[in-house]
Amino acid sequence: MKLFVIGSGNVANSLGTAFKKAGHEITGVFGRNPLTSARLAKKLNTIAFSELNNIPLDSDIYLLAIKDDAINEIAHIIKKFKGVLVHTSGTTSISTLSRFNNHGVFYPVETIKTNFPLSYKKVPICLEASNEVSLKKLLELAGSISNEIFLLDSNQRAQLHLAAVFTNNFNNYLLGISFDILKNSQLPKELLKELAYSTVKNAFSLGSYQSQTGPAVRNDKITIQKHVHMLKKDKTRLGIYNFLTKEIINVHKKHKK
Repeated sequence: MKLFVIGSGNVANSLGTAFKKAGHEITGVFGRNPLTSARLAKKLNTIAFSELNNIPLDSDIYLLAIKDDAINEIAHIIKKFKGVLVHTSGTTSISTLSRFNNHGVFYPVETIKTNFPLSYKKVPICLEASNEVSLKKLLELAGSISNEIFLLDSNQRAQLHLAAVFTNNFNNYLLGISFDILKNSQLPKELLKELAYSTVKNAFSLGSYQSQTGPAVRNDKITIQKHVHMLKKDKTRLGIYNFLTKEIINVHKKHKK
């Protein structure tokens, strides 16, 4: 299958590399940054284009691996073609690409960096397409890199993305606070490694609310007050601690009923 990549950031790099390894032909790369576009084109053994009006029009799929707020703009600049135009956004509606007869969404549920993940085999790929012809091509493309394929509409995908933010972004932020606390006491972050792993494992095997432990669940007021005292100089983190503690207490009461 022939693919043209629009974008030169993390998602374009990661997916472009995965498609290349899967045996697809990358017909070209376009990005607003000439340096990163040229670098990605070299990596994918293809050509970097500096103008959208000059890109080849005979590719099977055109991948918009760009920021969400640029999707609508780029979709209205590109010349129409017979191939399928897809974006990789979790929150952008498929209707944004409705100017094209054949369009869709190719959304991988994973945190993506230039060289991560190393394999997409276990990464869920969520697809949506404007018609059966487009869907058939997206299923073939997704199946070439992943064993986990789901068909979601735009509303379902937006809900999934919201859940993903809580799962990934917010957890990363909280782990950052944890690492800072340890660092300030000259303690290695590896002390939390097994706890972090078992937390996620138990959440999926037992249920997140069912596997909840800690002072809030036990209503351990003495420990909670100790923690509050330790955080009194940092109003932001104290606010987060108090809010989450209160929420855990409330949720635990509901699930006990």
